[in-house]
Amino acid sequence: MTQTSNNARDPRLPDFIGVGPGRTGTTWLHEVLKGRVNLPAGVKETDFFTTNYSKGIEWYAHHFRDADRVRPIGEVNPYFGFPEAAERIAIHIPRCKIICSFRNPVERIYSAYKLWRHYTLTNDPLDQFLVKVPQVIEVSRYATHLPDYRARFGEERVLVLLNDDLRADQQAYLDRVCDFIGIARYPVPASAAAGELINSINDLPRFPRAARRARKFMYWLEEKQAYATSNFLEQAGAWKLVFGGGPKFPPLDPVIEAHLHELMRPEIDALEQMIGRDLSAWKSPRAKSSPAVPRAAASQGR
Repeated sequence: MTQTSNNARDPRLPDFIGVGPGRTGTTWLHEVLKGRVNLPAGVKETDFFTTNYSKGIEWYAHHFRDADRVRPIGEVNPYFGFPEAAERIAIHIPRCKIICSFRNPVERIYSAYKLWRHYTLTNDPLDQFLVKVPQVIEVSRYATHLPDYRARFGEERVLVLLNDDLRADQQAYLDRVCDFIGIARYPVPASAAAGELINSINDLPRFPRAARRARKFMYWLEEKQAYATSNFLEQAGAWKLVFGGGPKFPPLDPVIEAHLHELMRPEIDALEQMIGRDLSAWKSPRAKSSPAVPRAAASQGR
């Protein structure tokens, strides 16, 4: 593939990408940006810079075929933690703005596991699952992968957001995004401001066998780019019905939680230094979910 940039003669490509990782508020960000920026036509995540890269840049650009030339073009897709994705984005969109959204890594890991269980992708207990799917931990190594994005795109073109801040003040969180991507600030839509965060996972499928068949059908629709059909089924509540309604997930096992905190502690310590935030709430099991604050403010509060 040849290097591509955003100008009038080239395919329309994103001005910004929210690389995630997943389970950190990426769906919320996609939903609140709808109608304010140009997003991929018909689908939230193209997965181009990871699994669909062999389909070519024209395939990717086709998702932005309806984009106007007034609003920025963007995509929210969890590419974080996949080094090849960062490299490919830099090749094709070297001046792309990057949004990294981070969440307490232990919370994120358990949330990712629940998502896999929700979609019947695994039936393993969490400890066995993490051995079989180590990528779930790898994409939570924020301090390991953030420097790569900063080196490729420049620190001023990489925005770091914390899920703690999203939970504490959605409007301030959205304002930072608007300022970064260069659009006017606007109120958080009521649909996003009320209730639980979008795409939270709380229960297992009521009928696992039916859910497995539905998942295969959902993936088939995506492969055929039958986005309208898949979106219709989602809006009609079909996916929610088939993938939910079963037993509720229990709290994270304290023994596994303690192990994960110990495992991720070096990453959290390193991230604190990189972004200048107090991440104490991430460092121990059962810590209260409180917003991370700038180091200066934390020091003044002692």
